[in-house]
Amino acid sequence: MNCLRKQSTGDVSVEVNACPGPDLRKILEEMRCQYETLIERNRKEVEDWYECKIEEVNREVITSGQEVETCNNQVTELRRQLQALEIDLQAQLSQRDNLEASLAETECRYNNHLGELQSQITCVEQQLADLRTEMECQNQEYKILLDVKCRLEQEIHTYRCLLEGGQQDLIQSSGLGGGVARTGGIGGGGIIRTSHTYTSSSQMPSCAAAEIQ
Repeated sequence: MNCLRKQSTGDVSVEVNACPGPDLRKILEEMRCQYETLIERNRKEVEDWYECKIEEVNREVITSGQEVETCNNQVTELRRQLQALEIDLQAQLSQRDNLEASLAETECRYNNHLGELQSQITCVEQQLADLRTEMECQNQEYKILLDVKCRLEQEIHTYRCLLEGGQQDLIQSSGLGGGVARTGGIGGGGIIRTSHTYTSSSQMPSCAAAEIQ
């Protein structure tokens, strides 16, 4: 710079006057102020953003805490309900086991009772069959006795008729001849003969006609 301002060649002296350069200090000061302003503005914006975010996070934390507390309460309530349901389930299972045991016992008791009733029914049916057989036998015997009674009544009727006829003959003989009438078994008089033919006990007897000699 000094070389440009001053050049001396011999006795000649040259001086050059240049314009003054820019003030770097002022420029730097202005730049420093601008950067400080920018930095301050950025710091303010960052602080505002940070405070806003902190508030949001605090609100979220509070909300999350409330939600967590609500969830904890719900979990506690659900656990209480689960315990109550498990107790109820155990009671129901115990009641079911008791009912199944009672049902099995009742079925066994009624099966035994049904077996006894079936045995009694079989015994009564056998007794009824025996009684029916006995009644049939008695009915058959009654029919036989009734047949015998009918035959005896017929024979009695026949004997009565024969006796009445013999008595009339005796009366007539004594009235006409004045002698003594003789009947069967007395002095060789008239003899009354009867003959009977019997078949099986279930059939009516066949009585032969009475003969008087």
